[in-house]
Amino acid sequence: MTIKAILFDKDGTLLDFHATFAPATAKVLAALAESEKCPVETLASAVGFNQSQTSINPGSVLIAGSLEEIAKCLLPFCKQASLDLMTARLDELYVEYSLESLTPFSFLNSALDELQALGLDLGVATNDSEIAARAHLDQIGVIDRFGFFAGFDSGHGEKPAPGMVSAYIEHLSLAPEQVIMVGDSPHDCKAGRSAGAISVAVTSGGAPAEELAPHADHVIADISDLPALVHQLNSNLS
Repeated sequence: MTIKAILFDKDGTLLDFHATFAPATAKVLAALAESEKCPVETLASAVGFNQSQTSINPGSVLIAGSLEEIAKCLLPFCKQASLDLMTARLDELYVEYSLESLTPFSFLNSALDELQALGLDLGVATNDSEIAARAHLDQIGVIDRFGFFAGFDSGHGEKPAPGMVSAYIEHLSLAPEQVIMVGDSPHDCKAGRSAGAISVAVTSGGAPAEELAPHADHVIADISDLPALVHQLNSNLS
């Protein structure tokens, strides 16, 4: 069966994760520190963020974790009454500040052009919130390219569980092997494989190929390599 659809992770796959979220996180933590009367260094340490260098540490919950997972790390140091309230506050702050530093990859539009020219359906599955995903892709002018959005709060669970991928497959009434799940973390790869989709990892998010390869069917540099991979896979199937 030929490839009919591609489901994308957002950060590190469509957007430059560090260029977008390092400056945004610095502002989010500064705002929380002020409102919660907590040292910003304490909050930064809790989520693996280097406040002095405005950088995200390797292995940080910020890289692949959902907003709820980030909120769990911060909640012990804040006055928010519940995890739900803390998560909602983070979502609000991240939507505000990430829009200021939003940085799509330079190859994004050309890659999407090529994939749509192949007649592929495109969707987004992110551990960010759905409203943030829509806001980000709307601001950079590509929201209309995607017919499906799933965030950690969309009712399908969070990656690495397969729920988002399975929901996309069901949404399109396709066989799992007709769908590619592409992302920059083991979470993305595991979600795709667990749902029966083809798992493609990109190294554009910073994770090295050797970290991604055990969880992926294919590893490529970035999504500009996807059209050639789709051609190759479809040729092998014909």
